[in-house]
Amino acid sequence: MSSLYLFIVISSANHFVFTGTRLAVLLYAVHLQASPAVVGVLAALFGLVSSFTSVAAGRLMDRAGPRRPMLWSAVVMALGAGAGFVWRDLWALFIVATLVGTFYTYFFIGHTQWIGRIGGPDDRIRNFSHASLGFSAAMFLGPLATGFLIDAVGHAAAFLMLALVPLFPVGVLAFNVIEPPAEKKSGAASAVRHQKSVMELLHDRPLRRIFGVSALAHTTWSIMHFLVPVYGTQIGLSASTIGLIIGAYSIASVVIRAFMTLLARRFTTWQLMLASLAVTGVCFVFFPLFTAVPPLMILAFFIGLGMGLSGPLSQALLYDASPPERVGEVMGLRVTAMNVNQTVVPLAAGAIGAAVGVAPVFWALAAMLLGGTYATRAQWRRGKG
Repeated sequence: MSSLYLFIVISSANHFVFTGTRLAVLLYAVHLQASPAVVGVLAALFGLVSSFTSVAAGRLMDRAGPRRPMLWSAVVMALGAGAGFVWRDLWALFIVATLVGTFYTYFFIGHTQWIGRIGGPDDRIRNFSHASLGFSAAMFLGPLATGFLIDAVGHAAAFLMLALVPLFPVGVLAFNVIEPPAEKKSGAASAVRHQKSVMELLHDRPLRRIFGVSALAHTTWSIMHFLVPVYGTQIGLSASTIGLIIGAYSIASVVIRAFMTLLARRFTTWQLMLASLAVTGVCFVFFPLFTAVPPLMILAFFIGLGMGLSGPLSQALLYDASPPERVGEVMGLRVTAMNVNQTVVPLAAGAIGAAVGVAPVFWALAAMLLGGTYATRAQWRRGKG
């Protein structure tokens, strides 16, 4: 268990860097008077490259294991955040967003594979739940610390802090402080992995359904961290206040995940997922109707409650439904699906926001979430029948 918790700490440290860097990049772009369309491009760059390369990264980790790819990913994340400290202009932000976003994705694929191998199937939901609690804490502390540091010292200091944090995961992985759990595989399993196309994975209906809800959930997370800084700046909120609003989302994720085991005993996994999407969609309808901080924090909190369960549950379900020899590939495909949304949605949101304002973007996302909830519910009910 001690190695599990240390691994969760280093993964959470890199998640801290990822969430903090997203906020720092977007706020600095707004500070440099970039248009909403340019801010949308920057937000999209966090997932653009990995949209095309995550499956290959997952295959690499299936063959070679996750430790070395995760080590180099942490190194590049430190260099990427450091670029924002060294080069203080708008063009540097494109480099920061691309490097930190891409290599965090690779780190996350390795993280999921590593966590899934610890213990047996009965331990999986518990392990993913513990990891998600660490990520929730990082998702709260990253934007909060970044926002306060920007207000107190400036954007450059925030990027310097974000460049230093990944050095801890680098040290742990470089010096083999913890070893990845062994993978049980056979020569026949390896042959199957190399013979099959990645698209064959999508022929599996349970996998396809889980991919869909994962993409919807991640779209919500992505758009929250894009729209809230833009909307908050437009209504005159400070960087630290924006960080608090995003932090309320993260605190709610921690709260709901603390009760995940209890909820899983009373409701099915699909009931919890569909409820989370529906609650989030309703909250996005009301979010742009308020400018005062208290109601915005309350709505962000409820969005966090709604989305807090979907991440760990979808990871556990995907791991269980994946062929054992293709777990990294499946996780890479999941990340590809999420990053396509993370790339397309901010670009579309930035263009719409520049043309007609951010409120229609919130409402379009709400329609997508509620429509996706209805469609997924229909598929799930047909599957039951």
